[in-house]
Amino acid sequence: MKNETKKIQVAILGGGITGSSIFHILSKYTNINSIALIEKAGKLGEINSKENNNSQTLHFGDIEANYSTEKASSSKEASQMVVRYLERLDKKDCDIYKKSHKMLLAVGEKEVATFEKRQNEFEQIFPNFKKITKEKIAKIEPEIVSGRKQSEKIMAGYSEDGWVVDFGALAKNLAQEATKNNPNAEIFTNTKVTSIAKKDGGFEIITNNGIFWADVVVVAMCSHSLMFAKELGYGEEYSILPVGGNFYTSSRKVLNGKVYTMQSGKLPFAGVHGDPNIHNENETRFGPTANVMPFLERNNIATFGDFLKSTLSDKQSAIALLKVLSEKTLLTFLLKNLIYEIPYFGPRAYAKMCQKIIPTLRYEDFKNGKTKAGIRPQLINNKTQKLQMGEIEIEGEKILFNITPSPGASACIKNAVKSVNKTITFFEGKYSFDETAFKKDFLS
Repeated sequence: MKNETKKIQVAILGGGITGSSIFHILSKYTNINSIALIEKAGKLGEINSKENNNSQTLHFGDIEANYSTEKASSSKEASQMVVRYLERLDKKDCDIYKKSHKMLLAVGEKEVATFEKRQNEFEQIFPNFKKITKEKIAKIEPEIVSGRKQSEKIMAGYSEDGWVVDFGALAKNLAQEATKNNPNAEIFTNTKVTSIAKKDGGFEIITNNGIFWADVVVVAMCSHSLMFAKELGYGEEYSILPVGGNFYTSSRKVLNGKVYTMQSGKLPFAGVHGDPNIHNENETRFGPTANVMPFLERNNIATFGDFLKSTLSDKQSAIALLKVLSEKTLLTFLLKNLIYEIPYFGPRAYAKMCQKIIPTLRYEDFKNGKTKAGIRPQLINNKTQKLQMGEIEIEGEKILFNITPSPGASACIKNAVKSVNKTITFFEGKYSFDETAFKKDFLS
C-alpha cells in the first residue's frame, strides 16, 4: 500500500479501548461503506489499555469516593453497557474479565462520618451497595482487620457486582467482532500516523505504512489527540497534565476482591486501592502512584516533543499549567507521590501507606517490584486555569478528537455512540445509525 493512497470514508486513529469501541459501533450499527482502524503498535490495546497499565476496574461510581452523584449515575449507565457486551462473550473469551466483589473502605472517625453521609446520598443510585461494619469486613476480607488496632474505627460499602477487565484484550475483541461480518471494516496495525492534513474536502493521513485519504477522521489517540487537534487549529483552550504512576504487586495474596479507599472530591485521582490481578488471582496490585511526567506516552522519551506541542505551545497554556501545579491540594498530593519514587525509601514508604488497607503489609511483600502504569492525560482548561474532570471530544470540520483520561475505558461504549452519531452528521443524511439494534444489544 506504500505506493498508493488508500481511500476510505471514516478513519479511526488509535486502536486502544476508545478507538476500538468506535470502530465496533460504526461497523456494526451504521451503513457506512468503508471504515479503517489505524494503530501504531503491533497489536490493538497495547498502550494505556494494556492490563498492566491500569487498575483493570470497570468503574460504576459506587466505590469511587471522589465522584458526585451525577458522575456516579452517568458512570453506572456507561459501565452497564460494557457489562452487556461482556455477558455475551463466548467462553473462550472469558479471560477478558472476571467478576469480583468490591469495597469502599473508610478508616478513622472522620472518614467513617464522611462515608456514612455519602452512603445516604448514593444508596438510591446503588441499592445493592450495602454498608458493612468491621465484623462483616473481617469475614469478607480478613486481612483488612488482621493486625489493626482495636480502637481504629472502620466501615465499608460492599457490593458483589464488581468487574475486573483486561481492557486491552477487550479492545482486540471489539475490533475483531466488528470485522467478522463487515468486509468493509479493516484494521491496520504497525501503522504510525505522522501527520493529518486537510485535502480535497477530506483528510490526508501520512503514516509509516503509506498514505490514507478519508472523508471523516476520528482521532482516538489518548494524549496525542490534543496534539493533532492543535496542529489543525482546534482545542487551543485545552492543555494536558500528563500523569503517570506505578503499581506495586504483593506476591502474598492479601485481598479477595477490589478494595478502594476514601478520596477527596477535589482530586481527579482515586485514593490508594488494592486490586486482584485479572491474570493471576494470587497477586494483589496496589496503586497507582501519581507523578507528573513531561511525556505523552510512558517509556517513550520521544514523546517529550509531543508534550511541548500539546501543552506548552503558547503562553496561555504554560500559565494554565503552572497555575494548576501550584494549587495547594494538588501540589501537596503530587509532592507526596514523589517520595514513592525515591530508591529504597520510596517502596517502603508506599508499603506503609498501603497499611491503611492491609495493616500487616510490609515492603517485603512487594518483592515482585513495581509495574509502570500508562500516562493519564488529565485535561487543563486554559481559560479557567483549572483541571477539567472527565473526558472531552473536540469537534472540528469533519473531524473529531477524543481525549479520555480514566475512567474513559469504563465509558467506552457510551462515548463511542456519541462519536458515531456525530460522525454520521458529517455525511449530511447519507448514512444512519441503527438505534434499535444497538438498544437490543446494549440496553435491553
